[in-house]
Amino acid sequence: MSDVLTLLAFLGAIAVLVLFIARFKVHPVATLFIVVVALGLVLGMGGTGTIELVKDGFGNTLANVGLLVIFGCVLGKMLELSGAAMKITETALRLFSENKVPWAIALASTVLGIPLIADTAVVMLIPIVSALAYRTGISMMKLGPILYIGAYVMTSVIPPGPGPLASASLLDVSMGEAIIYGLAVGVPGVLAATLYLSRIKTYVPPKPEFVAHLADGPGGGESGSTGSAGTSSDAATGDTEAPQVGLFGSLLPILAPIVLIVVASLTAPALTEGNWFTAIVLFVGEPTVALFLACVLALPLFRGRWRDKATLNDLFESGLRIAAMPLALTGVGGALATIVRETGVAENVATAIESTGMSAVIIPFLIAAAVCTITGSNILGVMTSAAIMQPLLPALDLSPLVVYLACATGAQIMKHANSSGFWVTTTLSNMTVGQGIRSIGVASIISGVTGFAVLNVMIATGLV
Repeated sequence: MSDVLTLLAFLGAIAVLVLFIARFKVHPVATLFIVVVALGLVLGMGGTGTIELVKDGFGNTLANVGLLVIFGCVLGKMLELSGAAMKITETALRLFSENKVPWAIALASTVLGIPLIADTAVVMLIPIVSALAYRTGISMMKLGPILYIGAYVMTSVIPPGPGPLASASLLDVSMGEAIIYGLAVGVPGVLAATLYLSRIKTYVPPKPEFVAHLADGPGGGESGSTGSAGTSSDAATGDTEAPQVGLFGSLLPILAPIVLIVVASLTAPALTEGNWFTAIVLFVGEPTVALFLACVLALPLFRGRWRDKATLNDLFESGLRIAAMPLALTGVGGALATIVRETGVAENVATAIESTGMSAVIIPFLIAAAVCTITGSNILGVMTSAAIMQPLLPALDLSPLVVYLACATGAQIMKHANSSGFWVTTTLSNMTVGQGIRSIGVASIISGVTGFAVLNVMIATGLV
């Protein structure tokens, strides 16, 4: 097949991928499988050859990332059900004065976004946030989207979020680098988005069902903010059953795996090979082991219930159910990367990109942004763009880490009415669709563009 036809087949496959998911609502896993097989057949791999490549790509990818996704999802479920997430939120609210409540919510959301999917964080904490809005008079058009955006950005840029996990695996980026540099582009994105959201003037009251039990409080609007930091804290703790867990125990399962992975990544070149200390550091810092240890560290949060079947068995099964979708997407995404690499598509796409004269780093950013905007999934955006870009790395002379960060920032753009997270946050925050787009949609663009700008600064200064 000619180079032009090869390139057209690849572009057609991407168009079909987006069309099936966005227009016809076909499940992403089924869509990816159809597209991967069709692309292999069109490019002359033959039926048997295509299926062999699909199986190889699927199996090799899951071998690298499967347990990571499972343990990450289990950890998130443990923090949710133990009350740890609630404890972290309460503490963040106590650290800030009342007029800084949006920033307290942003801090809590950012921390919780490391192990939790953004939708889950919103569903869990929206009663607390609604009570704060009622007591302080701050608009839910500020607080609801801020609660979402911190977790959303973290889920997009650093492991153990399923998208970043899969992307880092596909691009062969170490988990330590993914965490360190993911935070470097993610945190400025959260700050910029929160700054924008905190300046929204439109007042939206909380949903009545979340505040009907509150006897008094201003609840009137931006001008109704009264009270002290203690009032905000009471709203967090007085309206929901206080979790019986400590802050240290709540943070330990989140921070421990990050520290172990980063320490192992940074110190590995300097450690002496062959001694017991090096072996221990590298073992506990191996991402799969570190995430499993995090799950073990979360068990004391359940106190005497940690021995129960509901904790040791049922909770793990709940995490597995959450992991099923990311695992399937990751595997088929790996199959797509294999097909693209083995059929010569990569070289043709790289040549076409170079002929445009544009900077190569913008390509993964735009692909991820397009997939996320059209399909509504940041997870699909970061994984699909990584799968497409992985075979192009040698031809485009791009660093895997740079591509990883470009995919992670692009995949934040933009959340709107085709996204479950958009609807969860908009509905529970009592906003209209238009208000949701003005808040969540614009904030997601700001976070992604800010992160990408930081990435370009790091490239220009030689940091990546």
